[in-house]
Amino acid sequence: MSEIRQDLRVAVANAAWRMCDLNLTTGLDSGDASFFDRAAGMVYALPGPSDRLPIRTWRDVRPEDVSVVDLAGITVEGSMTEPTVELPMHMSIYRARPDVNAIIHSHAEDSQVFAAQEKSIPTATIDSYTRAGFGPIACGKFGVVASEELGSNMVAALGDVRRAALMARHGAVAVGEDLEDALFTATVIEKAARQAMKIISTGGVPEQLTLFHIFDEQTAKDIEEGRVVLHTQTVSVQRLT
Repeated sequence: MSEIRQDLRVAVANAAWRMCDLNLTTGLDSGDASFFDRAAGMVYALPGPSDRLPIRTWRDVRPEDVSVVDLAGITVEGSMTEPTVELPMHMSIYRARPDVNAIIHSHAEDSQVFAAQEKSIPTATIDSYTRAGFGPIACGKFGVVASEELGSNMVAALGDVRRAALMARHGAVAVGEDLEDALFTATVIEKAARQAMKIISTGGVPEQLTLFHIFDEQTAKDIEEGRVVLHTQTVSVQRLT
């Protein structure tokens, strides 16, 4: 087993504090974050509350409190805490998406308006559409907290390329190459939710963007029909020969 990396513990603890700064958590241990060190086969996750660490807010968490588990979700030697109760969901996403190294699970007010109704968030602007993964921010089916079912539902909602999804009656998930990437996507989820609600409040209907809003008609058709590969991170295309 590889040694626990202090820099990754610091990064996950910092993500917890940033979640507070960005209003992505409502207090206590609502929401969580993790990072997958794929080379070492270890996941660094925010801890669950305990007698030693009650967690009144994620600001209570220090790097040494970050839990470290192996690929089976078992706490490794040197980890002083047990992981968040939502670890099964994190592990399910990591197994399904080899491009994902970081997950932010938020409990933010604006996206929860849609999650509470089990409705997807339309991405009506170019920045939210491209960042979310070229589609709406889909709401996954309901799953009980900490269940394998919830993990499977979120894998389905994220699909192969989406970077954001809602957890029905619960919260949201943002994924990324690293924690900063995932945190940024988490803020875009909230922006998209606010934009949709403001459009509705002014009498409009938020229109879901499509490839045809981003590319010329022929390129958009080629992407849809598989003749062109769309690189979602760089918003660039590669024509297949």
